[in-house]
Amino acid sequence: MKTYTTWDAIGDMFVIYGIVIVISMLVAVVIRGIVWVLSRQAQEEPVKAPAKPAPVAQPALASIPQEHIAAIAAAVAAMMGAHRIVRIEAPSRGFGWTAEARTVHHTSHAPRASH
Repeated sequence: MKTYTTWDAIGDMFVIYGIVIVISMLVAVVIRGIVWVLSRQAQEEPVKAPAKPAPVAQPALASIPQEHIAAIAAAVAAMMGAHRIVRIEAPSRGFGWTAEARTVHHTSHAPRASH
């Protein structure tokens, strides 16, 4: 009866590492194929016409000249393409909704009581 030596263990480790490497490469090839197929499908989708910009008329903007708003909108359109400005408001406002969203997000992870 032959005993299991250190060299046998090292040889088995190389065999196992080789199998793991081959399986990892196969998984990588499958993922690469999925990404390729999905990117081809995304390129083949028809390009939709850009949405028409909504008129900017809000009472909070009374202190900002309309020429400034038009210049900002033109700069955004030049830099980002066809986008719409949904809301412009003073920087001192708008923190309440972020705090509320954080609270809702953090409480969604709270453990539930067992029923």
